[in-house]
Amino acid sequence: MKFELNLKNSLINEKVFEKKKHLKRFEAINTSLHSGKEEWTAWVDYPSKNIKKLDQIKTIAKDITKNGDVLVVLGIGGSYLGAFAGLTALKKDKGIDVVFAGINFSNEEIETVFNNYKNKNVYVNVISKSGTTTETMIAFEYALAFLKKKYGKEYKKHLIITTDKEKGYLRDFVNKNAITSLEVPDNMGGRYSVLSGVGLLPLACGGVDIDALMKGALTAEKELASLSASNPAYRYALTRYLLNKKGKSVEVLASFYARLSKIGAWWTQLFAESEGKQGKGLFVSSLNYSTDLHSVGQYVQQGTPLLFETFLSVNNIAGDRKISKVEATSPIKYLEGKTVEQVNLAAEKGTMDAHISAKVPVLQITIDKVDEMHIGYLFYFFELSCAISGKLLGINPFDQPGVEDYKRNMKNNLKN
Repeated sequence: MKFELNLKNSLINEKVFEKKKHLKRFEAINTSLHSGKEEWTAWVDYPSKNIKKLDQIKTIAKDITKNGDVLVVLGIGGSYLGAFAGLTALKKDKGIDVVFAGINFSNEEIETVFNNYKNKNVYVNVISKSGTTTETMIAFEYALAFLKKKYGKEYKKHLIITTDKEKGYLRDFVNKNAITSLEVPDNMGGRYSVLSGVGLLPLACGGVDIDALMKGALTAEKELASLSASNPAYRYALTRYLLNKKGKSVEVLASFYARLSKIGAWWTQLFAESEGKQGKGLFVSSLNYSTDLHSVGQYVQQGTPLLFETFLSVNNIAGDRKISKVEATSPIKYLEGKTVEQVNLAAEKGTMDAHISAKVPVLQITIDKVDEMHIGYLFYFFELSCAISGKLLGINPFDQPGVEDYKRNMKNNLKN
């Protein structure tokens, strides 16, 4: 297994990571995060404490994949983005369809999802720790009516609820109706929950080897607990912090690998919701190259000087195709005999070089290959980096007070 973080042109001198003031602060933050005493940090040691406790999830997933054609997951934000990212990267032929709904207020979307599978055997996984998430609960009411109409009294066998272990509307519903359930772990926020039952059940149903995924996360947990200057989570977090102090207020996560595109969406939510408060934090967004080179690429190259770029790269891509028998007059004749992956790698290097020449700070995170071990490691790496980064900013990376404002306003509008 291989994981690397390189500072291609970050404006940050390598010696800065050895500075006592930065190391001392990092040591205090990382020690506190790993102490088990800090609120909302159950995710920090969750892999080591739960890697051997996946039987319930695997049993439920085995039943669903044996009898079902599709699992419809109802959840928003951290309740679905991690699983969506993992499935996009790791989807296997042996799993069943996993689709996501309840991620907005579109009635048309939820109807379309269930209409597409009305003649199939459908299971539904509802995910909400509080049981009050409006988008999710509206979708739940629709799904419940669908399941009752399709299966009658047997609807309970097709419903799995992931929620708080003791309280809330959904927990009461589980207890009252004897519904199969999973617990959202105590002391863990939604955007840090992909490596719990929140993300693992949909992933397992989609054919992902969750044992291997958790092994990758466990490896990250052990390695990134290090208090040394070489810790990549520390280096990434400190680089972001120092670039921000230099006036770089926008970070884009870019990848030339389509399978990793939803990792970018999950990363965006993780960092934006964790850091965007008290007038602080970077504005973050993700790009899917080479597609976005033909649009946003122009902006990255010659637009705002406030931006820096983190590339998510892969050393080995399986199943490459050779370009052969190109017409003599074709504009891509020079590519004959090359593989598509060779072209992709050349485009990636060319893009990095172009952006570096334009004085865009560039970082590169590289995994050896796209498999469960590396994606599990990547999930944990970004979670820990985000927590450290938020602490460096002097904010709480685990709350989201601004999100609650729109909810209050929405409820007031509907009551008027």
